[in-house]
Amino acid sequence: MRQFVLFIHLFAAVFWIGEMLMVGFVLGPASRGLPALERSTLFRLVGRASLPLAWTAIGVLVVTGVLNLVLMGIPLHALLLPSFYETSFGLWLGIKLSAVVLMLLISVVHDFHVGRRANRVRQEIQAAGPVPPEALLREAERYRRLAMRLGMANMLLAIVVLLAAAGLVAAG
Repeated sequence: MRQFVLFIHLFAAVFWIGEMLMVGFVLGPASRGLPALERSTLFRLVGRASLPLAWTAIGVLVVTGVLNLVLMGIPLHALLLPSFYETSFGLWLGIKLSAVVLMLLISVVHDFHVGRRANRVRQEIQAAGPVPPEALLREAERYRRLAMRLGMANMLLAIVVLLAAAGLVAAG
C-alpha cells in the first residue's frame, strides 16, 4: 500500500513540477517572438487547460503526503513537536513542507489573482481597438513580469522540494 501511495505522490509531483518547468523553459522562450497580445492569449489558453489538472495534482499531493506519513508510522501530531525536527528526517521534512507551503501560496496568488487580472487587462486592451491606451499596455507588462517572477520563485522552490525529498530518502 505504501509503495502505491508513494507512486501516486511522485506521479502528481512530476506532473505539477513538470508543468511549471515546461511553461518556464519551453513555452516562455518559444513564445518570445510573438506579439504581446498573441503571447498573452497563448499563456491564457495553456493556463486554462492546465490549471484544473495542476490543482488536482496539488490536492493529490496533500492527500498522499499525509497518507505517506501515516503509513510510515509518523503520527501527524509529531509535526507540531520541535523535537521532531531535530532528526535528519524531521529536518528534511520541515524544509520540504515549508517549501511546499510557500509554493501553494505563490500558486494561489499567481493563478487566482495575477492571472485573472492579466486576463482582464488583455480583454480591455482588445476592446480598446487598434491603439490601446499606454497605461493599459504598461499594466499588462507589469502583470506579465509579476507572473514570470512568481513562476520563477515556484520553480526554485520546486528544486528545494526535490532536494528535500532526496534528503528524506537518504535520512530513511
